[in-house]
Amino acid sequence: MSHCKVNSFSRLLLAFVLLSCFTLACKQKPYNVSEFEYSYHLIDSLVGEDDEVELYIKPYRDSLAAEMNTVIGKARQTLNGGLPEGLLLNFVSDLTLSEANKVDPNLKADFSVINLKGLRVPIEAGEITVENIYQLMPFENELVFLTLQKKDVEILFNYMASVGGDGLGGASFTIKEDKAVDIRIGGKVLEDRDYVVVTSDYLADGGDHFTMFSIAVARSGSGLKVRDAIINHIKNCTASGQMLDSKLDNRITYAE
Repeated sequence: MSHCKVNSFSRLLLAFVLLSCFTLACKQKPYNVSEFEYSYHLIDSLVGEDDEVELYIKPYRDSLAAEMNTVIGKARQTLNGGLPEGLLLNFVSDLTLSEANKVDPNLKADFSVINLKGLRVPIEAGEITVENIYQLMPFENELVFLTLQKKDVEILFNYMASVGGDGLGGASFTIKEDKAVDIRIGGKVLEDRDYVVVTSDYLADGGDHFTMFSIAVARSGSGLKVRDAIINHIKNCTASGQMLDSKLDNRITYAE
């Protein structure tokens, strides 16, 4: 950044500070803007670098890079997406249910729903860094608990069946003529009662056409981001000496 531009910015900053002080000192007198002027200053690679700014930013950039490059676990195999179920979907859906149910002992989810479109990259076999998980889940989505009536669960699973499946933890169903049949939650046939599902706030708000969540009879936040749930789970696995793995178990399958 050239000295003339730095000096111009300094003068502008000084003028703003003086104006703010003057305004605060004269609160009893209202002021209105009668006129103003503006100009554009292009900031691109031609401007160059400012040594003082670079020196100020470097510790933060280095700290962030160190955190992003931290290895938090290892994957036994590459976890890819896939429908009606997939290694990545099953892995994230299961850990979502597990980690969310640790948040509040008085609030437990029966099953989880995670959409494949929200998982941006696979988890490659080998070492996993924090950056890998940010690439997998780049959104600031939070896990929320929704209470659904039996009929609403059927609507939810029928929608998932109509799009060929999606991420599902703690439950299973079969797709027959684009409908969900043989629905089971926790291994039990669907009962005439309310169920609690944990999902992302994005889906809970109707994202990716999950509009049926809007008819939930209750909603509660967890304070836990989806990304943090994934990181926490991986760290816990590593602490217990386990490598990440997943399997296909026919939780969503097509009727023969």
